[in-house]
Amino acid sequence: MELHREKIKIELERLGWTEAELAKRMKVHRQYLNRIMVGDIGISLKGIDRIANALGLTGKDLIK
Repeated sequence: MELHREKIKIELERLGWTEAELAKRMKVHRQYLNRIMVGDIGISLKGIDRIANALGLTGKDLIK
């Protein structure tokens, strides 16, 4: 299972959000989200669902 980071970036651009805005809506620290986005740390299915929900997507949308 791999997080589709590019899709997240596309959705952020479409919504006019920054990673900081997404992190705020997920109720996580911006640095934590940034580490996920650059691939420094992994993410659970629950984490993928949190990102997806914040973006108005499903978890399946964000898995490669």
